[in-house]
Amino acid sequence: MTTINNDQSSIYGDLGLSQQETLDNGRKESLGQSDFLALLTTQLANQDPFDPMDNKEFISQMAEFSSLSGMQELNQNFNALATSLTSNQALQASALVGRSVMVPTSIGYLGETGEVEGRVTLNQSTQNVWGEVKDASGQVVRRFELGSYSSGDLEFSWDGLGENGERMPEGAYSINIYGQVGGTTEQIGTVMKAQVNSVNLAGANGQVVLNLTGLGSVNLSDISEIGI
Repeated sequence: MTTINNDQSSIYGDLGLSQQETLDNGRKESLGQSDFLALLTTQLANQDPFDPMDNKEFISQMAEFSSLSGMQELNQNFNALATSLTSNQALQASALVGRSVMVPTSIGYLGETGEVEGRVTLNQSTQNVWGEVKDASGQVVRRFELGSYSSGDLEFSWDGLGENGERMPEGAYSINIYGQVGGTTEQIGTVMKAQVNSVNLAGANGQVVLNLTGLGSVNLSDISEIGI
């Protein structure tokens, strides 16, 4: 007659585990390799000799655990690699502090001195290219002509002066560029020059973020060009 042992503490002891430690300190939330082998060994030792475990089932369990263990180890290695790459990227990005970058936006920052610079890319011949500068309230403070150009990159700048020649206050201004293509006036996408103030890892999924003077933050991946 076979006697079934329902004493859980005895079962845990046979497996080399402590029931108290497992339940109280929270360290045994999942089974590791040694736990799996202990369970498997106990299962083999206590199996019905008239109905032993099938060899195929045994091999299947071992293969399944081996595959799962390998995937967990691979995930850990990938996570470690991702963390290392992000840290290296942040370290390299820190060298951008104090340098200028080109950002896909129409907003530029005017300092106490200097000008605001930007660039547009013309996909085809464009006539009567001109720019319009607006302050934070949306008021137009300056318009300037750029001329006609064939396809390619066109750099532009605003000297920071208003229509009457007065120096405009320091702050953020939008600069929109327009041109005529096939007789129709179109707005052309701009990239603006900005200065990098600082770098951090505040972006989603640990992305490197650049804090720009007067313009807020952008992801490093959004930068189209790095200047001096």
